[in-house]
Amino acid sequence: MTLEAVPSPLPPATAAVVTELARSAAHSDGVNPLSEHTLLHLDGEHSGDVHVLAYAGQPGAGELAGYGALGPDGSAELVVSPSYRRQGFGTALLRMLLDHGGSRLRVWAHGRLPGSNELAARLGLEVARELYFLRRPSAPLPAATWPEGISVRTFVPGQDDAAWLAVNAAAFAHHPEQGGWDQADLADRLQQPWFDPAGFFLAVDDASGELAGFHWTKVPTDEGDDPAGEVYVVGVSPNYQDTGLGKALTLEGLHHLQETRGLSNVVLYVDGTNTAARALYTKLGFTTAALDVQFAPVNGVTPDSSAHIAS
Repeated sequence: MTLEAVPSPLPPATAAVVTELARSAAHSDGVNPLSEHTLLHLDGEHSGDVHVLAYAGQPGAGELAGYGALGPDGSAELVVSPSYRRQGFGTALLRMLLDHGGSRLRVWAHGRLPGSNELAARLGLEVARELYFLRRPSAPLPAATWPEGISVRTFVPGQDDAAWLAVNAAAFAHHPEQGGWDQADLADRLQQPWFDPAGFFLAVDDASGELAGFHWTKVPTDEGDDPAGEVYVVGVSPNYQDTGLGKALTLEGLHHLQETRGLSNVVLYVDGTNTAARALYTKLGFTTAALDVQFAPVNGVTPDSSAHIAS
């Protein structure tokens, strides 16, 4: 076993191998091990990202057996090839992530598979955050009711970038994975084959022209003949919260996905601490399909990661 930690960007050929490893694990486990954010950052110029590569042999000669990603905010993910599990690669990757991330490390376990609990416990990590994956089958929806003085239109790339980034940052100030997006992060998504401005809704204050909130929907292009539409992200400016705008925006996007796009299922992710949003989604017919968890050092204390790494 050989491990190496390298800064961004990965060479395109290495990024392609990591992407294929993630696809293999997703096919085996039924859940994507790496987020869209991580996959988009593989070979891009994103300052502060660290990539950890685990080889069954020497780098360049051995097969890539596992991969770990660490962002500048301490958020991390890792995946081990199904062919190399129970051989110490997961432990080795997590120890190296701990060496680089220290007490600020927050590592995601998508789907909370049994092995993730065992690995986290072994290295002294505990659940710090939960992210619910919800699903809604096609069913009648109520009409959206907009607060007085609010109009809705669709996003215009280039024209609305700065205003959207500002509201996104304010709405998700306590969630840096989303609220920390910059122009490069936005541009990455706008260039994806799934991007459709007709499904990106903006709520605008008629009097001031201020952007009050948004609902960005997503329809993947690589999920076969029956893709699930996604409530990609809904955000409301702090100046317009508690006005019913969030519900109206949510319904606007759901009507678009179900009626305009004709999708039979809609999915979304919602933070476990966002009880108001979870209650709204439950009322609108969403149920829990899976649970992602984020592990962190117990009481913020970094465990000793210098112990022997099994290979």
